[in-house]
Amino acid sequence: MATVDQMDIPQFETAVEASEPPQKRGKTTGDVRKAFCEQIRAATGWFDTMKDGTWKNVTTDKSKRTLFVLQAPGGGDQFCTVGKAFNARLSREELLQPLPYDTSDEHTELSVALSMRPLGENAFWTNFDEDIAAAATSFADVRTSAIENAFVPLLLSKPEEMAGMPGTKLKKGFGKTKKEISSTLDTLWGGTGMNAEGDIVRFRRKCWNCTVDNLTDEGTQKKWLTVADERGDGINYIEEHQPVRTGDTVLVWYRVLAQACAGNFHLSLEPKQVMRLGRGADGAAKGSAGLAASLAAAMERGEEV
Repeated sequence: MATVDQMDIPQFETAVEASEPPQKRGKTTGDVRKAFCEQIRAATGWFDTMKDGTWKNVTTDKSKRTLFVLQAPGGGDQFCTVGKAFNARLSREELLQPLPYDTSDEHTELSVALSMRPLGENAFWTNFDEDIAAAATSFADVRTSAIENAFVPLLLSKPEEMAGMPGTKLKKGFGKTKKEISSTLDTLWGGTGMNAEGDIVRFRRKCWNCTVDNLTDEGTQKKWLTVADERGDGINYIEEHQPVRTGDTVLVWYRVLAQACAGNFHLSLEPKQVMRLGRGADGAAKGSAGLAASLAAAMERGEEV
């Protein structure tokens, strides 16, 4: 049975039935792109629903950390956002580069970072600047939600023990009232999944007891992270050179974790699925006609893109 620390993410579920995919005949590139974007925005867990999510405590008796998972209003724990890739660590050559902190070769850390900076019209996504501006605000607000709706109620209950929190620190307390506890956590809170400026969002997936070689197996990849190309076809991202590179327009499906670990509080954003909608200007970007055909094909296959 999977532990909380290795808990897998259920498949993405749509909040509403997707509309019929647009027919190729009589439809323009703009029509297909608009329909695709609207379908994704209508699904359960689009980023703007994080504000209405509820925190579920999934900590077990064997856990070494206190862990909450944000639940989407329509069910499930996956959310989705769009953005431009800032950097990624997915391929074998990227994963062999050392991290700036100590890590074990027994585990593999996959990551994708998205820029939330407005860049003007995007050939692969409608209303791009509006969506990423709203996404940046949504990600920034999750920290407050985690404090007020997850940890303040827990600490108000005066638990005698709390996974990931030393007994001395717990005994000392964080305050007597909601306001006092909230203020203390606001001061102590660590990582949020964003940079200090709030314009880069980082998604990290720690693959426990899984080496880079293990991840060459398709089944193992599906357990931890899947990546699809412009056509919706799966990518063996371990062996492909730069499966996601700077400037690519991508969709990322992720879950939000709020945790107390080793005496600290922080948020983690864990990616489960990535779809590369189009290459950046520095690469061989697909033409608009090719993009339209790809999106239409993916929608007609009824795939969970």
